[in-house]
Amino acid sequence: MNPILTRTLPLAFALAFALSGCKESPSETKEDVAEAREEAAEDVAEERQEATEAIAEANQEVAEERREASGEIGDSTGEVADAEADAMEKVAAERYEVALAEADGRHRVAREQCDALTGADKDACNSRADAQQAVEKAAAEAERDAARAAAEQHD
Repeated sequence: MNPILTRTLPLAFALAFALSGCKESPSETKEDVAEAREEAAEDVAEERQEATEAIAEANQEVAEERREASGEIGDSTGEVADAEADAMEKVAAERYEVALAEADGRHRVAREQCDALTGADKDACNSRADAQQAVEKAAAEAERDAARAAAEQHD
């Protein structure tokens, strides 16, 4: 099944249900929360797998550059530093994607939990969930940007 569809379809249903103003039963909320947790875990596992593969590839590129540099006469440290900086950038990007997947997963679960509430309580719950997601995304962006700056300094 299309990964975008599998991620957006449950959200679309949740949004449609939320807009209807109905309060879910406790069993419906429990099922929705469990489903959201499962989907989040799958999304995070997929992102982690992709990150692991990309990081291994970046490390391999650095190792190859070091091997080539060890056999060369002259200044090849710049090429090795470039490869290391590129690897640092790739690691930063992959860690960022994993952090986003984790934040989005926690957000989906929190929003599902909010569906057990009504009125102002539900609105406040959703606002807290949205704010927490925004904080987590900002932290992920800050970590990514700091890692990028370190890579630029390394270069």
